[in-house]
Amino acid sequence: MSKNYEALFTPLKVGGVTLKNRIVLCAMGGTNPIGFEGKFSEGHRDYYIARAKANVGLMIPGVANVGSAGKGHRWLYEERDLFLGPMKQLMDDIHAYGSKFFFQLGTSFGRSQMVFPGMDKMPEEVRKQMLVAPSDGMPNVWEPSLKHRALTIEEIQETIQAYAKAAALCQEAGIDGVEIHAVHEGYLLDQFSMANMNHRTDEYGGSLENRLRFATDIIREIKKLCGKDYPVSVRYSVASKIRGFNQAALPGEAYTEFGRSMEESPAAARILQEAGADMLNADNGSYDSWFWAHPPMYMPMACNLPEVSYLKQFVTIPVICAGRMNDPDIAADAVSSGKVDGVGIARQLLCDPDWCDKVRAGDLEDIRPCIACHNGCFPITRYKGLSCGMPRNGGMGRCALNPVTFREKELELKPAEKKKKVAVVGGGIGGMEAARLLAMRGHAVTLYEKGGELGGVFRAAAAPDFKEKDKELIAWYIRQLKKLPVEIRMNTPVTPEDLKAMDAEEIIVATGSTPRKLLVPGFDGPNAVEAVDYLLGNKPVGEKVVIIGGGLTGCEIAYDLALKGKKPVIVEMQDDILKVMGLSAANSNMLREIIRYYDIPVHVSTSLQEIREGEVLVKDEAGKTFAIPADSVILSVGYVPAPLAGEEDPKIHVLGDAHKVGNLMSVIWEAYDIAYKI
Repeated sequence: MSKNYEALFTPLKVGGVTLKNRIVLCAMGGTNPIGFEGKFSEGHRDYYIARAKANVGLMIPGVANVGSAGKGHRWLYEERDLFLGPMKQLMDDIHAYGSKFFFQLGTSFGRSQMVFPGMDKMPEEVRKQMLVAPSDGMPNVWEPSLKHRALTIEEIQETIQAYAKAAALCQEAGIDGVEIHAVHEGYLLDQFSMANMNHRTDEYGGSLENRLRFATDIIREIKKLCGKDYPVSVRYSVASKIRGFNQAALPGEAYTEFGRSMEESPAAARILQEAGADMLNADNGSYDSWFWAHPPMYMPMACNLPEVSYLKQFVTIPVICAGRMNDPDIAADAVSSGKVDGVGIARQLLCDPDWCDKVRAGDLEDIRPCIACHNGCFPITRYKGLSCGMPRNGGMGRCALNPVTFREKELELKPAEKKKKVAVVGGGIGGMEAARLLAMRGHAVTLYEKGGELGGVFRAAAAPDFKEKDKELIAWYIRQLKKLPVEIRMNTPVTPEDLKAMDAEEIIVATGSTPRKLLVPGFDGPNAVEAVDYLLGNKPVGEKVVIIGGGLTGCEIAYDLALKGKKPVIVEMQDDILKVMGLSAANSNMLREIIRYYDIPVHVSTSLQEIREGEVLVKDEAGKTFAIPADSVILSVGYVPAPLAGEEDPKIHVLGDAHKVGNLMSVIWEAYDIAYKI
């Protein structure tokens, strides 16, 4: 074991259970073995066993509703066959590797209930059960015009009993403990705890003790049924980080807390401990400030550690810190210095299931880094005209960089039945992933790259200072290829004629895409700069910069310019910026707040008419034409495929953006699919 990380691998006692190390795989949406449809998932069994083998100390699945509205009035505690059958067997398998498992129990989203298309067609009774809150009239997070009703005392009492009975069933199934998804992230129980969301005058409103009564009654009832030694962890948000309904606070921003404040939080934590909580699994944020609980790449590493370590001073039970804690040095220091008792590592363990073993051995360079993109694990999208959406082929809990997650057996990498000569044309992420997998399967691989660096267009995406993990991903791929018998030919352009003459049994074309052109005057003029050229530093820009295109790249460029002291302006043809299906609302939420904080002007429903010297001419939706001063114009209007050849030849496989422009997830998953089948 590497001495630098010994602190992470010491035992930790939680209630009556001892964890073998301080690493907690935190709950994520889509990771519960018992899905929303009430069936056990074999893919999830394989997922957890793989991470147990790699020595994760404690694993907590995504939340399970103690009374699923989708199944009428059937309660989770009635699912005895599921828990005493496949769940009990899963526990036996996990325990064989010394890992522990806490089942996360939750109830309603409250005002955070997601509003998906078609919800208005649900039976009124079902909607009524879903749209609840502590008090009448609370605005829905996703659709603020939608108001919620107050939960009744009878419903509260029924829910408390449902938690306790579900916990007792977990105990009977051999599950090591439960986690209450309670005073966290702006879910229903968290809303009860906040004075600005709880206006009740009964025993569940008013004082802090009353506002926490729903959560503490649940803890006490579980202890009553399961015994004082059965562990109860509480998922806990130290501070809500909200300025008001649907208004988030950025790191370092001066604001008045609308939710749970840092002043109130220690008292709340002590109340939970006194009720019997055995652990606080803590971070910050709510659905109104989603990027704290689900931090994207714009958030600093260990973003929640200052607040969580402060909270630890006020309780004697273990405190876990989650939120970009996957830097092993930061994590080990946080534990060894006593700032926290353990670290929550979630999405990084989707990306690389062997993170624990690699850290313990000190093999940090071999860890595939999570880049906090949320493309696979959390692709819930929100923009104007769409309250809540998800890609048709999407789900939660997957990983953009690791297609094997939840398909460990289905996509187990096996040696090829017939070893072949394979040429990969293009050294971007797709080409490198294909070459890596092909070589691991035993094929003889030659990778051709026309330039002097590997990484392709992703080098530009990784260029801003806040994209440090993107840079690490490129470096990781380069190191992996060096370890494998892949012949890499740099500065070697390949033409369509070269393809025909190649001595290869299979050819993968991963030549990417080219920037889209707009037929407007000045588009190719001296003041116009392609997004890639700006990001790579190939062309300087002036003080006043107009960005044509308010998608993800355009908004990230605006942020980068603001950090450099420039004055960016965004012009977008659509009726909203960041109108990208599959872009996580946590990521877009933060980018919107960044644009608000830096006071970056945004013109939506506005089209580019002409780029002139010193200005751009645009037209708004009313047909009004006006000029915006501009020293430089950055063009971020998308890309079109740039394949070397079609797929008429059965030995040629066109991959990624060369086939269809997508994102990092689509290209990596496609590369895996192609390399797996050759």
